[in-house]
Amino acid sequence: MKRKTALFVSLILVFSFLTGFTYSDISSGAGMRGLIISANLLPNRMASALNSVVNRTTPELRPVETYSAVYSYLESNYYGKKPDGDQLTYFAIRGTLAALGDRYTRFMDPEEYKTMMQENRGDFQGIGAELDSKAGRIFIKRPLKNSPALRAGVKAGDVILKIDEEPVQGMEIEQVVKLIRGERGTKVKLTVEREGSAKPVVFEIVRDIIPFTIVEYKMADDSGKIGYIALKQFNEKADKQFDEALSDLESQGMQALVLDLRGNPGGLLDIAVDIASRFIKGGNVVIIKNKGGRTDALAVEPWMHKHKMRPLAVLINGMSASASEILAGAIQDHKAGTIVGTNSFGKGLVQTIMALDGGSAVAITTAKYLTPGGRDVNKTKICPDIVIEPSETDLKDENDVQLKKAIEVLKEKIGTKQARVRIKS
Repeated sequence: MKRKTALFVSLILVFSFLTGFTYSDISSGAGMRGLIISANLLPNRMASALNSVVNRTTPELRPVETYSAVYSYLESNYYGKKPDGDQLTYFAIRGTLAALGDRYTRFMDPEEYKTMMQENRGDFQGIGAELDSKAGRIFIKRPLKNSPALRAGVKAGDVILKIDEEPVQGMEIEQVVKLIRGERGTKVKLTVEREGSAKPVVFEIVRDIIPFTIVEYKMADDSGKIGYIALKQFNEKADKQFDEALSDLESQGMQALVLDLRGNPGGLLDIAVDIASRFIKGGNVVIIKNKGGRTDALAVEPWMHKHKMRPLAVLINGMSASASEILAGAIQDHKAGTIVGTNSFGKGLVQTIMALDGGSAVAITTAKYLTPGGRDVNKTKICPDIVIEPSETDLKDENDVQLKKAIEVLKEKIGTKQARVRIKS
């Protein structure tokens, strides 16, 4: 309780200075005479009034009571329109956490926490469409397989104009996602601009539970039998889907593998350790430095060695973060594969999620992690062994220069390996 209350007070003090005015003790009967208006316009009066307030401050600050008093004063005296009580409290908490200067320590209201938990479970309630943005416009990157969006006729490239009757111009992509998602069985209306259509196209879509496909895979090069697995997130379903993809590619005669972590924002730490254990024979996957300097290490899980070790190339880019960097960094330090692409995002901090009453939660940075070799990812990022900038065109197979380079690297490794076998024989 003490940690929470101390944070509340810091917000109240900051709020007073930013707004440029404050009340003296209203309960003293001073009334409007105690009002100080604009520190910029009346610096001498502000200084005098602040000194007066400081002089009246009790020796022991009682944060909870202070916040409660300010909240009560707002309720009874504030002239303009104000948010409801829950929103005021949420703003207070967010303002407090912002004072830490750590963008990863954050408060999640019940809706945001629910969304995060759905993503970690690997499913969500919505229409089943990936969104992207370009030049300030939000469009459908692709409708997911067997999704309500696909069944309704939504197509890749459709530019979203309105959700229900609310225009999305100027919104961030996260805001649009929030409007589209909703309870299973409810309806949402999408108005889109479609190339070749003179008028906007309107879809009324019934939301459903969408099982998100975390893993996509294929045989990227048939002649060399080089497999390809794209891992989009480290959630609860990622390890099982990854294992199934690996097993299927092995049944097709896979000789080497490209693991694509581009755009993967991270996720659950234990899933990253499990997947790393498939490519690293032994040793640490990640070193964790906790508050107070205590160091822990998470090692390879030997029981995960169900698959043959093969030549490996890992693709990363500037959006490969957190658990992606743990996995790529471990593979690089153990020399278990070749890292190809561009520098990673650089998030070497660990957050612990703490559920709160009322369905909300707070994510607090509780540790930092290092690669097995001791590199601080938050400072150095993961730098590829082979740097390849992406092509200007969309990342499609025929234009994906990073994927082409990874395949080239693996073909060389397979050729070298086969040559060594012939020499031995």
